[in-house]
Amino acid sequence: MNIEEGYKESQEKLSPKQWTDILIKEAIKVAKKIQANAVLFYMDSTKDIGPFLDLQTDMKLILLTKREECINKAANLPVNAVRIPDVRLSRVGYLKIGFLAAMAKGLVREGDVIICVGGVPEQGYMDTVMIVNAASELELFTGGGMIKFPENFRPEVFEMVLSLAMELAHEGREGKPVGTIFVLGDHEKVLKLSRQLVFNPFEGRREEDLNISNSMVRESIKEFASIDGAFVIRDDGVVLAAGRYLNVAFPDIKLPQGLGARHAAAAAITNATDSVAVTVSESTGKVTVFKGGKILTEIERPAPELVTKGGLPTV
Repeated sequence: MNIEEGYKESQEKLSPKQWTDILIKEAIKVAKKIQANAVLFYMDSTKDIGPFLDLQTDMKLILLTKREECINKAANLPVNAVRIPDVRLSRVGYLKIGFLAAMAKGLVREGDVIICVGGVPEQGYMDTVMIVNAASELELFTGGGMIKFPENFRPEVFEMVLSLAMELAHEGREGKPVGTIFVLGDHEKVLKLSRQLVFNPFEGRREEDLNISNSMVRESIKEFASIDGAFVIRDDGVVLAAGRYLNVAFPDIKLPQGLGARHAAAAAITNATDSVAVTVSESTGKVTVFKGGKILTEIERPAPELVTKGGLPTV
């Protein structure tokens, strides 16, 4: 091949935008061939919702996004839109947290086969395709088998709690890292198995002023995140307490090396109650979700170079 032929060939290479269009269509074809249950896309890997507007398929489509405008546009499409926290992660990190949110909404069940497609937002195109069998390969995302959420579980509240945890993990408070625990659901039993370490800043206020959907409440949580103890949140999103000591034993607990008392307490309270706990590690910035005394998923904060270069973290 001479220089002129090589130049001509390079000019004919497909652009990254074309990669996205091809990946979306081919992922749906693969899903049909292997009889997958759904295709999960990280939509923010593209510049806009355009690639999804003309899709004609009866396959279940799950779109992950951080952007409110994409949620609104997706409302007019035959898809399931899932809001994920507005934090910077690697391509696997986005799919991982989206997979968890889809589980909470009941869009992913045990035994499902899911085609996951994503990329890095800063690049503006999709470049990763994974086939995940929820029966045998879920450890890629959750470190274990499928764990069901409680029947009265409200996915939108869980999403807000997870989003808060991710923000605290990435931003800290006033430039300093913080570690904390959020316990969501089965609040009566959780309160019986815990006690106040400090004055409860959420006590004695109207319930309508304590819901986590309120931006002022979320800011208050960030302010109190540096105090010792856990936040207790009712399944409808009302914040009942901060600075709560989780007084429950779990003698047979086996956690991965490097996880300490905060994670042990989260595992123990979810083992003793029908709650979900989300921990933020002060030392690593890792967010861990517990259910039934087990780790449901771990989301690591990637190093800046992994985010900007699109590298894959260890999972």
